[in-house]
Amino acid sequence: MYKIIGADQKEYGPIAAEQIRQWVAEGRLNGLSKIQVEGSGVWRQLRDMPEFSALLPRSPQPINLGATSQPSPAAAPSNNPLAGWALGTGIASLTCCPLLIFSPISIVLGVMALSRIKQHPNQGGRGLAIAGIVLGCISLLMGILSVGFFIVGWRSQPESPFFR
Repeated sequence: MYKIIGADQKEYGPIAAEQIRQWVAEGRLNGLSKIQVEGSGVWRQLRDMPEFSALLPRSPQPINLGATSQPSPAAAPSNNPLAGWALGTGIASLTCCPLLIFSPISIVLGVMALSRIKQHPNQGGRGLAIAGIVLGCISLLMGILSVGFFIVGWRSQPESPFFR
């Protein structure tokens, strides 16, 4: 008699050897399944048990429970596209039109990119998103100061045509 650990990580048994053979044939157990001879206290992989190893293919196939395959560790992570857009709009806001359009867009895109990168750690671009946020904030601050200086200068000139 044997005990096994199922895919749900629960212990089952005692189980007869014939039942284990049937489960292997049905694909419910594979070479990586944990099994214990009842009373031995030692858990082994099913492929290491001589009485069952002949039932198993020579190279056990990994169990795929519908999960997508992971990219190889050697592959560089792709950057989140929102991070690139955050950096681009941050540069545009700093160089051509502070405050009005691109500054808030850059900040929002950067925050969205950081959120998505946090949800999907295999994506890169964290530095791009942070740079976009920083550039957007600098541009927004410059725009607010520019408008403030304009208003102060305008108000100090009562003969300005704007007061008529």
